[in-house]
Amino acid sequence: MICSICSDKAEGYHFGAISCAACGAFFRRSVSDQKVYSCSNRQCNIAHDPTKRGGSCRFCRFLKCVSSGMMPQDVKAKRTASSQQNVTSLYRNMNQSSILLIDQIIVFRRNIAAERQMFDSISRSTNRTNLIISLHQEFEMLRRVALGCPFFIQITEHFSIPYLGTDSKIMNDPLSDLLTLLFVFEACFLTGVKGGVQLDRLFFPNMLHVDLSEVLFTEFLECDVHASMDPYRSILNAFSYLVQMVSRSFQSANFDEPILSILLYKCLTETVPINYRHRFAEVNRDSLLTDLNRVDSTAFQHTQNIASQIHQGARAYKEAISSFW
Repeated sequence: MICSICSDKAEGYHFGAISCAACGAFFRRSVSDQKVYSCSNRQCNIAHDPTKRGGSCRFCRFLKCVSSGMMPQDVKAKRTASSQQNVTSLYRNMNQSSILLIDQIIVFRRNIAAERQMFDSISRSTNRTNLIISLHQEFEMLRRVALGCPFFIQITEHFSIPYLGTDSKIMNDPLSDLLTLLFVFEACFLTGVKGGVQLDRLFFPNMLHVDLSEVLFTEFLECDVHASMDPYRSILNAFSYLVQMVSRSFQSANFDEPILSILLYKCLTETVPINYRHRFAEVNRDSLLTDLNRVDSTAFQHTQNIASQIHQGARAYKEAISSFW
């Protein structure tokens, strides 16, 4: 067998891809230590060469690892053998309504993922224009799917939700904060899964991505490459926060679906303005968190910390993209 990363002799599967021991170890260290790599070329030759001193480009090597099928979550899975036991214990200690709520959220996220697969494939390069187009498509889909979901209907029961035409601006939607949080949640989760922390790259749920080096980010903004970044610094900072803070925390925690569902529900219910919050939704949230804390106090603390980061990231992201319109 040949290593799918460096073309040296492979020893078997490592983290989802056929590779040599060296590339497997490199990938494991990159994820477990949450290293960040950069490369101005991004097309470096990473073929195994025993005579080459200093090794190959780490950015291009990690990118090849991911594109060959290596999955960052598999690195953490080997260190969290008890996580499945905790999930089983969590379900065992929950009442039926809490289990039903978690299952609804899991189905909701899967339905959203299925809807995205029906989107027209965007093969164009990622730039501000394409991002705006995809955001409109994404938010329309999120709105439609969310308003057909029982738990989301309960959360927003006290909202006045009008019909919005296709030409309406995203930020005029009374649900914009909730939809933005949903989008940011999925983007940061995906960025962690796809190795965006190591690549300094923000992945969007529809698989568009933005590289956050200044040169490539300037190209994304469709402005002169020689122009000053100062007017756009807040946008770059917002995107960088999502990658190097929120996505980094997602990757490190490596939550299972039930705990991800609890985290999402916590964030959504906290995003609703206090005067519009549904009493039963808050009771449900507190019940979920109490059960989680009793079964897995470490995961509970992670959800508290990551939720705070998600809220800050969603606010920064909304402010950043509002400048696009």
